[in-house]
Amino acid sequence: MTFSELPFNGIATFLKCPYVTGPTTADGDVAVFGIPMDAATVARSGARHGPRALREVSTWYAYIGGRGEASYDGEAQATVLDGVRFVDAGDVSIPPLTSVEDYHAVVIEKVRAILAAGLFPLAMGGDHSVTYPLLKGVHQARGGKPFHLVQFDTHMDYWDEEIGQKYSHASPIIRSHEQGLIDGLTQYGIRGLHNVSDNIELAQSRGAHVFWCEAAAGTPPDELVAHIAPGTDVYITFDIDALDPAIAPGTGTPEPGGFTYYEAKAILRAVAARANVIGMDMVEVSPPFDPSQLTSVHAVRLMLDTVGAVFAE
Repeated sequence: MTFSELPFNGIATFLKCPYVTGPTTADGDVAVFGIPMDAATVARSGARHGPRALREVSTWYAYIGGRGEASYDGEAQATVLDGVRFVDAGDVSIPPLTSVEDYHAVVIEKVRAILAAGLFPLAMGGDHSVTYPLLKGVHQARGGKPFHLVQFDTHMDYWDEEIGQKYSHASPIIRSHEQGLIDGLTQYGIRGLHNVSDNIELAQSRGAHVFWCEAAAGTPPDELVAHIAPGTDVYITFDIDALDPAIAPGTGTPEPGGFTYYEAKAILRAVAARANVIGMDMVEVSPPFDPSQLTSVHAVRLMLDTVGAVFAE
């Protein structure tokens, strides 16, 4: 390790990797970018600070390089990130009080550009509303071809509207489903108390595979992904409240229960082994509610675990 790689030194780009606003495959393989937006929350705000917090914590892992060096994950019995180069593509600029249309447009433009350049998009929210424009951008970049969505979450995010708003952090999945951006939906970790607005039956009638948290935690990961056809194009959205708030308290809507780190990691690796993962976002990390930074470190590690599995040979 060099002095510049020490966590407290230098500028905190993701993994201390190069900052390139318009990366190409000559620069890297994975483009990490932030969407500091939480105006669509209906409870506790703070997720707009998520991208900065995730970058800071990622510097703890700067020793792994992120520039193509291989790392060994002894628990997974796997060599990961061999040859995988990360770049930090900066943040999407979303002015305060911007319109929903303008907010969506800049997110769509960002993810489209990254995919057009041939890089794997790894987005950092922000509240879960960011996932809708991300999926819209991925859909457009694929020429209108839909894909399967894998969602880790406490909540189904299938509300038609909330206090009159159709684009809150409670609605990205229903908006994406009804607009044909996705042609399959798998939800892991759903739990808590629900009412009619959650539209559980509606989601299931449209083909959603809902794996309730307690049952999923006790099911072998290979069984949890068996319904996904091998090689299916999959996008992963990970709401950090899918984890137990005992280990990840820094989120806007915590719910008792939830996955452990190992349970979430095992399912993520199973998805990556089964499917062709085309992108990922990590959302709802709200640093003001976790001065210990434990939420951020769990989020960053799961991002690295997923990328390591996606790029496994």
